[in-house]
Amino acid sequence: MTLDKLHKNLVAGVGQVIWPTYMIFKERLVLKKFDDIKIVHGTHNDFKQTIRDDMNKHGLLCPMVIDKDNQLRNGNHRFKILKKGGHGDGSFFYQARSPEEVMFFSRLNVLCWELHPDMTHLMEKLWEGKMKKYTEKVTHLFTENVKVAKI
Repeated sequence: MTLDKLHKNLVAGVGQVIWPTYMIFKERLVLKKFDDIKIVHGTHNDFKQTIRDDMNKHGLLCPMVIDKDNQLRNGNHRFKILKKGGHGDGSFFYQARSPEEVMFFSRLNVLCWELHPDMTHLMEKLWEGKMKKYTEKVTHLFTENVKVAKI
C-alpha cells in the first residue's frame, strides 16, 4: 500500500517526516526519528489491517504517544505500518510526562479518530462522558505556556 494521503516532507537531520493531521496540544509535540523510539507492545494483525486501511484513506490523523523515555505508549500499529513499510523516517509524537497524560493523549487520539472529519465539537467532547475523567486529570495541558495578559 502506498498510503498516498500521508502528509510528509524532508526535514534536515531527520529525513522524510510524516505529519499528523490533528496536532492539538502543540506544547507536547516532539519530532522524533522512528529509530529513536522504543516499542513495548505487540500488534494484532486484524487491527493492524483496519488501521492500514484507515491510513490509506485519511493519512496519519493523530500523533502517536511516547513517554519521557521515548517508549511508544499509543500508536503501535501506526508506528509499525509507517516504519516497517518504509513510508518515512520520523514523525511528531505527543510526549507524555505522566501515566495520566499517556491515558489522556491515547483517549484523545481515539476521540479524534471517531470525530474525523468534523472536529468542530472536539473541545466540548473532552469534557463529556468517559473522556471527562481523563481530561480532568490533565487540566494543566490547557494552559501550558499561555501568557497572562497584564491589564
